[in-house]
Amino acid sequence: MADEYGSVERPALDTLATLGWEVIDQQRETWDDPRETQTSAVLEPRIRAAVDKLNPWLSENNLNRVVREIQQVAGTSTMHENELIHEKLVKHTSVEQNRGYGKKHQTVEYINHDRPETNDFLAINQFPVEGKHETILPDIVLFVNGLPLGVIECKDPTIQDPRSKALEQLTRYQNEREQTATEGAEELFRYNQFSVATWLDGAVMGTYGTPKREYKPWRDPYPVDDEYLADQFGFDEYLPAQYRMLYALFEPSRLLDQLRNYTVHENKKQGRIKMVARYQQYRAVEKALARIEKRHQREVPGGVVWHTQGSGKSLTMLFLALKLRREMDDPTLVLVTDRHALDTQLHNTFERCGFPNPHQAGDIDDLREKLANHAGETITTLIQKFQLHEEESGDFPVLSEDNDIYVMVDEAHRTQYKHLANNMRTALPNAFYVGFTGTPIEKEMRDTRKTFGNYIDSYTIDKSLEDNTTVEILYQGRLADIHLDGTDLDRVFDGHTDEEKAEIKKRYAQQRDLAEAQSRIDRIALDIIDHYENEVAHPFKGMVVTTSKRAAITYKETLDELNGPESRVVISQGHNDPEDVKRWAPSGSELTDYKEEFVNPEGDVELLIVCDMLLTGFDAPVAQVMYLDKPLREHSLLQAIARVNRPFAEKNYGLVIDYYGVSEDLQEALAMFSEDEVANAMVPLEDKEPELEAAHSKAVSFFDDIHDEEACLQTLEPEDTRIEFTNQFKRFSTLMDTVLPDPMANPYKEDLEQLSTIYGRAKERFRDDEMNLEGCGQQVRELIHKHIRTSGIDVLNDEPVSVMDEAEFDTKLDTLESDEARASEMQHAVTHEINVRFDEDPVHYGSLRERVEELIEEYKQGRLDEIEIIEELNGVMDEIRSRKQRAHEHGFEGTTELSFYHSIADVLDTDDREVDDEHLLELTGSIVGSVEDLAEIVEWKERVGVQKEMRQQVRIELYKTDLDLTDDQRDELTSRIIQLARAHYQ
Repeated sequence: MADEYGSVERPALDTLATLGWEVIDQQRETWDDPRETQTSAVLEPRIRAAVDKLNPWLSENNLNRVVREIQQVAGTSTMHENELIHEKLVKHTSVEQNRGYGKKHQTVEYINHDRPETNDFLAINQFPVEGKHETILPDIVLFVNGLPLGVIECKDPTIQDPRSKALEQLTRYQNEREQTATEGAEELFRYNQFSVATWLDGAVMGTYGTPKREYKPWRDPYPVDDEYLADQFGFDEYLPAQYRMLYALFEPSRLLDQLRNYTVHENKKQGRIKMVARYQQYRAVEKALARIEKRHQREVPGGVVWHTQGSGKSLTMLFLALKLRREMDDPTLVLVTDRHALDTQLHNTFERCGFPNPHQAGDIDDLREKLANHAGETITTLIQKFQLHEEESGDFPVLSEDNDIYVMVDEAHRTQYKHLANNMRTALPNAFYVGFTGTPIEKEMRDTRKTFGNYIDSYTIDKSLEDNTTVEILYQGRLADIHLDGTDLDRVFDGHTDEEKAEIKKRYAQQRDLAEAQSRIDRIALDIIDHYENEVAHPFKGMVVTTSKRAAITYKETLDELNGPESRVVISQGHNDPEDVKRWAPSGSELTDYKEEFVNPEGDVELLIVCDMLLTGFDAPVAQVMYLDKPLREHSLLQAIARVNRPFAEKNYGLVIDYYGVSEDLQEALAMFSEDEVANAMVPLEDKEPELEAAHSKAVSFFDDIHDEEACLQTLEPEDTRIEFTNQFKRFSTLMDTVLPDPMANPYKEDLEQLSTIYGRAKERFRDDEMNLEGCGQQVRELIHKHIRTSGIDVLNDEPVSVMDEAEFDTKLDTLESDEARASEMQHAVTHEINVRFDEDPVHYGSLRERVEELIEEYKQGRLDEIEIIEELNGVMDEIRSRKQRAHEHGFEGTTELSFYHSIADVLDTDDREVDDEHLLELTGSIVGSVEDLAEIVEWKERVGVQKEMRQQVRIELYKTDLDLTDDQRDELTSRIIQLARAHYQ
């Protein structure tokens, strides 16, 4: 039996104690819950004491008001309330009070961020919170000054898929699983800063509202390391991930730092969301701050943050800005990009996240005026505004010699070595410069110390894949006979005369004419339609990247003529463009609509046809495929293909379909970067064949003959074998989803179908809910479902035949070919039925469970053969099926009264005395009657007053009975009866 408490929960509590938390372990000690009702998640005496301690001058009335205020925050949703509470915890609140110099508004702290030791840190396990339809019991809740800022869900590492189970529980607690559901207890999460799932060897973190797939590990405890933590927590070498996570998030000073400086709320398409830093973002900001502290020790005061595309680079900039604002004395922050869309995007991100008053520079003069005269502002600007007016000559003017100016340059690789960047440094000679880039610095530029300096932090493609921050990008060349070789004009021009350059440009123009020939686009458009409609499963979408605006328009017209997928052209509006090109350029509102329709999985737009726009900074997780018909290289290539690397549900990879031939020699295209930094940047599809072959071998290795289905099922009888097979089957299925319909999948399709049959039958036989197809990919999942239906197996998402359906279950047994198979089917069906019904009558079904476990053990040891255990299990099934009959024999109308009767008799039998059955029946009837009357009240489970009255009525009936009950028996019976009422009365 899994030992979640001993292997995970208790070690977590011990770790928190080591970190300085007061710990209450309710498995080891009794705790007097101070709450008046479990519908509250706040420990009011603690928040009261903390506020009083941090603000000792507060009057009693104002103390009452402040404590009440944090608990009664009212918003339009739980997320809105979470944001409002966060704002109070960071920016504090105020009261009107006379402190000896007149009645004025005084700031009141709920938390002292600067002196963590003055706050109250408490961790409690098994802390109940009552929601609308259930009472949740998180494994560990962490309180700061009585407010529940952390929730930890623990799972034993030996169970199947502990990560998924823990996250399912967390999302249920938050009522985030389904839009129409009402479950969990959202009250607990109004205050939530971190939600953690841990299974000792692994741990992932998120916050309130984080989708399951976006919970991430914390791999680096910077500024310390694993060796330091291992020593702190008593490990010789290996440090389980749980300990790193608990330190990273819940070491008191780090927790308060992240609450204040690494947490933002932002409007997204799906509504308001909360975002907290991931480890690479926290590490980069802290390293940047450390470098700022030592800026005068370096020749170049600055550095580069390289975090691969899709890893949250803009948020890292935001977090650094927040921290600089808070820790520096009125700094000026300058955020620089080189494209209008990025400038606006960055400005809007800062503004939406509540950053104080970011100003977007207008023209060149406006930027100069802001930098020269507006110290302490946050300014966003284009690098192009650091240029001289046409009438000016000479060097760019110095605008400010202040050294408290911090310049953050987005997409730094594009501008860091050009004259505009030189102008910027001339204008702000003493500023500290941090370059942010999604692509690495070229090898030959590594040693330059004329720009930003060396790396501050790097987060490589491999790391992002390991963390599931991005998905793998696969590359496939198609229609090789019409590939065009890209022309590297920059290199070709070296050493040539103007006449020779003109000739080269002429040849290049002819090449582009060839690329945009109608006959060629016709062929590619047909191939795009075929590929998209047959190989890109809903809801995924695609982008078509073309050589020019004219080519984009031609693709659009051609796709429409061929009844292709719904598409939109996204090209910029150029003043010199011909009228027939201009009319295709979307207006600002049209572009917004196009992007929203594309990003929405249910939106009509399936393909975006682009030239240059949206190849950088456009975040569309639903995009899985890029149809590339444009010569791209180096940084541009890495940036463009990253449009398809964002994770999305059931998205196992992004795909680049190359029609131009830009990556026929991928190694040469990426040779300008260090190999370890661009490993797996784009993987040729054919490179997946060895992985597929290995995954297939592992999946079939469990069985001697995959066509002997019953023998395969017997192999999967042990749960640990089933867990391992599930993992290997899903790995094989995922790779098949990746390569299908490429011919390399053909040798394995028959085995995939046969293994799917075994998988489906095993799920049905063993009633194993963990044997789902989550993560296998839409293509393979549809293929498997189709095959399983034709094989006569219940669809994987349906319930197997219940033993309560006697005729259907007997028919099911008749289809099985051996007594061994029938015994196995009966064993798991009966066990499943008992587990499902256990809460309805724990006494009766608990007894049956023990009996079945004894029978299974005897069968395993050979003391019962197949015929004998089938006979015994038939007896158990008869008992399950005959509950109504036994209820009638006791004079009850239904099985509900029988369940109450069993619990009452079980408690009274504990003192080994004879109890008159007539008294038991009478007591059962009176208790059921009083419970039923109250259970008829609408939403009685959410109404604390009704529940208190129910307990009181039960106690009255127990006192009225002639049976001589002890206080312990009355307490035990009251508790059991309320639990039975919850199970029986909706």
